[in-house]
Amino acid sequence: MPVIMGQHEIEDLARRLAKMRFNRAKWYIRNLDPKCRLDIFRVFVGNEWHTRYTLPTLNLRITLVEKREAVGNDKRGIKTRFRYVEARVEPIPEHLQPKPREEEFLLT
Repeated sequence: MPVIMGQHEIEDLARRLAKMRFNRAKWYIRNLDPKCRLDIFRVFVGNEWHTRYTLPTLNLRITLVEKREAVGNDKRGIKTRFRYVEARVEPIPEHLQPKPREEEFLLT
């Protein structure tokens, strides 16, 4: 059964993740829920790169947002660097939540 988090806890988690570095935020998310699932990794959406995790036990979907920067000059070569800018935490939408199994209804 998923745990329901209030809006205050969700905002607090988003602020805490935004202060971390990208790799530290990824590991922090993975340790929040043993059933954590990586949905997308660095998918280009608009002008941002998204990495999304689903935490079914906590009923949360967390999106880590990065911006792409070009670093360098023409002589030495231009390299790409991703800068982590924010974390978006939201409840899992109703239509994406797993349906209960029939056995659970038969036992009650």
